[in-house]
Amino acid sequence: MGGLADLVIGVSGNIGSGKTTLIQQARTPEFRHILLGLLDENPSATREITALKEEVTKGVVEAFYRDPKASAFLAQINFFNARLRREHLVSKTPGIVLVDRPIQEDYHVFGKAQRILDHMSPLEFTVYEENFREMTKIIPSPDVYVYLKTPVPVLQQRIKLRGLPEEQERLVEDSTYLETLHNLYEDFFRSHVTCPVIEIDATKMESHPEQVDKRYTREVLVQIADEIRRRKSVPKLTPRLGKWLSYNPTEAVIESISLEDQLRDYLQQSSMVITIAGNIGLGKTAWARILSRGLQIQGNFELDAHSDEIDDRLLHDFLLDKPRYCYDLQKHLLSKRLGQRKKSVAAGKSCIEDRTPEEDPAAFHALFRQQGLLTESQYDYLQIESRRAYRDSPSSRLMIVLQGSPELSWLRIQQRSRPEELQGGWQLERDLRPLAKLYEAFPQVVTGYGLHQGPLLVFDVDRVDITSRAHQGFVYEQMLKALKEMSTP
Repeated sequence: MGGLADLVIGVSGNIGSGKTTLIQQARTPEFRHILLGLLDENPSATREITALKEEVTKGVVEAFYRDPKASAFLAQINFFNARLRREHLVSKTPGIVLVDRPIQEDYHVFGKAQRILDHMSPLEFTVYEENFREMTKIIPSPDVYVYLKTPVPVLQQRIKLRGLPEEQERLVEDSTYLETLHNLYEDFFRSHVTCPVIEIDATKMESHPEQVDKRYTREVLVQIADEIRRRKSVPKLTPRLGKWLSYNPTEAVIESISLEDQLRDYLQQSSMVITIAGNIGLGKTAWARILSRGLQIQGNFELDAHSDEIDDRLLHDFLLDKPRYCYDLQKHLLSKRLGQRKKSVAAGKSCIEDRTPEEDPAAFHALFRQQGLLTESQYDYLQIESRRAYRDSPSSRLMIVLQGSPELSWLRIQQRSRPEELQGGWQLERDLRPLAKLYEAFPQVVTGYGLHQGPLLVFDVDRVDITSRAHQGFVYEQMLKALKEMSTP
């Protein structure tokens, strides 16, 4: 979820788990400081908490409970429409945004439950799934999920106490629906979520329907804040686009040009390597081409720098036959990447790379090992040789890590239409989703390889568009600040 928000937290959980209670309490004067403390590292952040609740058409939920088979499709489409309207609000809301039940939860939990329980026909579910796939191209996941996990018997007690007539028969007298949802929630967070998940034991979230347990609520909010601080992989607590979006467009362009000039002059004073990392399809080459052109420094590219086509024969063969060429390609890429870097440094000029050498051992070797494309022996050899080679190689001074959803990676791979990639080279579930999890941890593990010890900038490509002149200004600003801070004694 993007736009002006500094941090988007998806609050998830079964019916009656306490989502509304938690969201309401998080914004009260008594507790709001707990989550707002997360923004202390970013003085430019807007210190506000906004809650975006579920809002569906009146009568839809009641119709579903009266006759699930007749109304399930109608209800789920209505929920989708409500999520789309809500996303427009997310994109315009600065500060911390709490989202009650993000859209991904709708499909993977509630939508799938309708098909499992025969509330939707196969055709209805196919149309519903197509709708979800299209909508999630423009609605990314939250930055972090909070999962309020609650036993079904506890949920039934709460639902009975709140006394909504339409819920009693379907949820209290028969546990089938709640149990199905519970199992799908477990699968959702185990298999389909790539961003960080904070699991909360919500058994005591509502000790009484008319009285919130203040002590327990405080404990839960403190746990959430502490977990987000601990999980450095939540990248959104860094300076954001704020002022660049509020600038007059002309002023933004002028300021962007000024920062580009300053950064260009800085890079000409000494030779340095800037390197870019990120999942397949997130735009590393586009970033490197735009930055190398604007800053007038050399670009080192994995593919053909002009056509963006695969001109490496071994990479081409690998994408068409991974089991046969995987090991040979990884050995080849180790020498190729470091060779380009050494040549640039020897020339005494700054350069920018569209692929960080450490991505191979930290992400791709791990993926190929999981997939059985590398044996344990081959994996160990590549890890050892990578570390050996890095000891004698020039280090990078600044690393840019691009993060984004695997769905965005897949969409862009389809858009760029490289034949080798579309003929089975990369697949969303098999490759991009597990790679996204590996890249989530990449900023923390990369320094362990010893090749990069300088500053690291994380940019969310769902929010930062490098083809926008104003967004380029934001990127230049962050790069210049990081490099100057590094050189300050």
